[in-house]
Amino acid sequence: PGPAPRPSRVALAVLLCAALLLPPLVRGAGERRRLACSTCRGIVDRFNQGLADTAKKNFGGGNTAWEEKTLSKYESSEIRLVEITENLCDSSNFECNNMVEEHEELIEKWWFKLKKKYPDLFKWFCIETIEVCCPAGTYGPDCLACHGGSERPCHGNGHCDGDGTRGGDGSCSCKKEYTGQFCLDCSSGYFSSLRNETHSVCTACHAACKTCTGSSNKDCQDCKEGWIKNEDGACV
Repeated sequence: PGPAPRPSRVALAVLLCAALLLPPLVRGAGERRRLACSTCRGIVDRFNQGLADTAKKNFGGGNTAWEEKTLSKYESSEIRLVEITENLCDSSNFECNNMVEEHEELIEKWWFKLKKKYPDLFKWFCIETIEVCCPAGTYGPDCLACHGGSERPCHGNGHCDGDGTRGGDGSCSCKKEYTGQFCLDCSSGYFSSLRNETHSVCTACHAACKTCTGSSNKDCQDCKEGWIKNEDGACV
């Protein structure tokens, strides 16, 4: 048989484009989920600010009874909703404007029918309805508990990747004093001053110690460079 036919230039171009474009898209999926939650949170924050800004709108009528009646109507009116929603996004924020436009009917539904039953707009809109965020201490598409549990992610000693969003993998980024999958172990230069099943406290070693078991220079396991152990076993 003759040699196999060579792929056309068009086919090669398609393959090259796929190779260049697909990896970033795969890598960016989690980041897009985080951005969606951040966008939704920003919308709700601006909505709540709009509620506060329009709460005591002064109609300047001078007639208290008239004002009370008018304000009562205005409180849950379409006019007030329009005033609030007009200021939810900066004109240059594409993600925000796109999300508001896409879910405008849901926001109206909440405003006119559901806000008394579901007063927490962030929970109702971002977490439960359009599902772009998770409750605090959970992460990912199914809002699973962060490593260390949702009550105290990373046992309070680090940050859970994707915490509160539909992205991330729930892994812990520990504070400098801590290490390990659940941020329960102590980093080099720190020792455990308290440890149980749910809590871990790591305290800095003495300045002379590279590693240690306690807070004094006699508790050094290894001395830092420039320090040596004396006859008492202390780094000096």
